[in-house]
Amino acid sequence: MMKKSYLNRGILFVVIGICFILAAVFTESVFDGLLWGFAGGALASGIGLIIRYFYWSAPKNEERYREIQEQEDINLHDELNEKLRDKSGRIAYLIGLVIICISEVVFSILGKIGMITDHRVIVLYLFGLFVFQVVIGIVVYSQLRKKY
Repeated sequence: MMKKSYLNRGILFVVIGICFILAAVFTESVFDGLLWGFAGGALASGIGLIIRYFYWSAPKNEERYREIQEQEDINLHDELNEKLRDKSGRIAYLIGLVIICISEVVFSILGKIGMITDHRVIVLYLFGLFVFQVVIGIVVYSQLRKKY
């Protein structure tokens, strides 16, 4: 049987979605589009979780759900899969660092030729993000090193 927390989470998302709808309807601000987007996302997620809970909790689907859960547990804790996830995370991290560096150069060039006004804010933000990613990568690595 599916965990009751899925149903609770679904109901919570629906309530949050309704709150966003009420905020969008009763206020007029520049954030209306954002509020409607949050409302749609929360409502869709909540309704999806509720439907999934009732579908998998039905007696005819319980055995199939149990099989799927067992297979997921095996896949989640398999050593090869863990190694592949770690390696793919490392590769994604490095690609992200390269993209940030390239973006800094591109935004600097676009700012110097006048295509973007106030490019310094973007470049400084990207530089801060780059430094943050490097530092957090080192911190997480050292914490994991201590753990294992």
